[in-house]
Amino acid sequence: MKAYVSLFFADTEEALLTSNVTFCTPLPDVRPYIPDLEAVTDAAVAESSLEDCSAWS
Repeated sequence: MKAYVSLFFADTEEALLTSNVTFCTPLPDVRPYIPDLEAVTDAAVAESSLEDCSAWS
């Protein structure tokens, strides 16, 4: 399972800071949730997996 956390400014007059968290299970024959994560320029996005958590313990 992977978790994606994104922060971006809403497309409104107030431009409120908005966040989303999405959980996905990568499948071999399915495109990733964000295909080219490194190319995202309109939001701050972090991708985390269980393997990433082991570095914190």
